[in-house]
Order: sequence, then structure tokens, then C-alpha cells
Amino acid sequence: MTPHSIIRVAALGLALVAAPLSATARQQDGSFQGTSLLGQPMYTSPARNANVAAVETLQRAAREAKAAYDAGMTVDNATWYGRVLFYQGYTKESAAVYDAALKRFPNSGKLLRHRAHRAFSLREFDKSIELGLKAAKLYEGQPLEREKPGPDYFPGDPDVVQYYLYYHLGQAYFAKHDFANAAKWFGKSAEAAAFTHDLDARTANSYWEYLSHARGGNLREANAVLDSYDLTLFEVHPKGGSDTYFDGLQLYKGHRAADSFFSDKDTGRAFATADGVAASTAYSLANYYILRGEPEKAKPWLKRSINVDSWSFFARIQAEADWLLLFPNEKP
Repeated sequence: MTPHSIIRVAALGLALVAAPLSATARQQDGSFQGTSLLGQPMYTSPARNANVAAVETLQRAAREAKAAYDAGMTVDNATWYGRVLFYQGYTKESAAVYDAALKRFPNSGKLLRHRAHRAFSLREFDKSIELGLKAAKLYEGQPLEREKPGPDYFPGDPDVVQYYLYYHLGQAYFAKHDFANAAKWFGKSAEAAAFTHDLDARTANSYWEYLSHARGGNLREANAVLDSYDLTLFEVHPKGGSDTYFDGLQLYKGHRAADSFFSDKDTGRAFATADGVAASTAYSLANYYILRGEPEKAKPWLKRSINVDSWSFFARIQAEADWLLLFPNEKP
């Protein structure tokens, strides 16, 4: 994965942004970020680097972003400062920056969309939806807006604001198991991605739009999403690489067997056990069994998705929500 793609993948929900600390480190210098849906405390280490850039580059960006923000808050420098904090795993602190900026710029769609994302990461789904809907209202009838992640020395391609705004709204509704609204907003993010011919975004969006329809019982719409996704992995990643959302779509299309994931046999198919990949792949398998009406077979995969070191993966958040739905009296 190239440096330019890592930031984009973080926004789609696959990049690590926070790791747990030992009990001693938590007491001494860990930043308490909140509590998971299952009651687990979420911490971030001050030394945490989210792998979006070299450590020195990230530290330089953080220093300069804070200096610019402190010198005179604007929508742009507040947006960037909040992003850098988020890349370091400081979700709560990033949210505080956006709260302060929104007091001065209450109708900034960019600030609102980032604040909504932070609320989602902190498991505040209703707040995420409230803020996201306000931002969506501001963008009605507006052309697509691109947001450059940061200074020229920092890796990353410009984001399409509306795409991620709608995508994160879909995530928040999905976590509440409001699958009709989730499908609606993933559909709108798909429309935004179509204008940019972004195949990464189309892949991630197709995955979640399919699951929204399928989990909501709208099988005709779900199958239409699958049928319309006709990309090859080479088209999505022409320079090579894997894609957990692509793999999930192939599983749901019947082009890949469930037992080809996490296998110690040489199946000829790529797989990996890194936390981010494991959480997302395990969540795909959990949904495979949920949709087949076999929740007990989904259980170990939900557990695997939940029991990863990092707490901000979209897959882990959704797995926590599904665990509460399916096994409310059990602990993973």
C-alpha cells in the first residue's frame, strides 16, 4: 500500500489509529478515549503513530498544525489540526478541536463531517447522525468539494468531502441496525464516488451497500449491488495489493469459499493476519453466516473482529454492535 493510499484507507475504516496500553502506561500517560460498546476502556498512547506517514513527518505536521491553529483559527487549519490528532489516535482530542471550531463556524460542512466521524469512532452514533445530517443539508445542491489532507510534504490525495460524509452516515446508521437508512446513505456515497471514478471507494461502498440491503432483508436490491460490481482486483489495485472489501464481495458473490480465509493451507489466494485485515475479513465472514441464518457460526468471527488491539476499525465497531444485537447476555 502506498503512502498516498493509507490516509484514504483510514477514512474507509481499515487503518489502525489506536492501540491499547499496559495498565501502568494507561495510568501514567495514556489518553483515555472512551468506552467501547462492550464496556472496554479505549486508550491511546502519546507515542502512537497511525502509519499514515513517517514518524518525523507526522510529528512535524502535528507541531505546525497546532501552531497555525493557535495563531488564528480558520476552517481549514482547524480541519487539518483535527485530522492530524486523529491520525495519532487522539480521537477525543480531535473532536474537541472541531467542537471549538464549530462554535465559530457552525455552518461549516467540512468541520461537521469530521466531527460526525469522530462521534462514530467514539460510539456516539446518534450524535454522529445528527451532525452528519446537518452537514448533508448544507451540501444539498452543491458541487463535489475536495479537501486536501495537509501540506505538500505530507502524503495523501485530496478527499471528496461529500463521499466520506455520506459514507460515514451510512456507517452510523448501520451500527444502529437501521439498514434502510444505511443503504440510502451508502447509495448517495456511491453516487459521489461515480463522478471521481475512484475504484477503491466504489469497492468499499459496494461492500457496505450490499450488506445494508442484505441485512435489511431487501435481497433484490442486495443482489443488484453484487451484480453491478464487476471489477477485478487488478483494476482496483493495478500496482498490486490486496483488498479486504474486494475479498468480502467475492465471498458474497460466491466466487470465494469461506474456508479460504485464515487458512494455513496454500489456497492460491492472498490472506493476511494483520489486525486491520483480520478484523475486516473476520467481519465479512461473520456477515456471511448471519445472512445464512447461522448466528452461532458467526460468533467466533465476531469475536475475532472485536478482539483486535485497535478500537477504531469500522469492522470492530460494527462487530461490537452486532454482538450486542445477537448475543446480548454474553461476553466475546
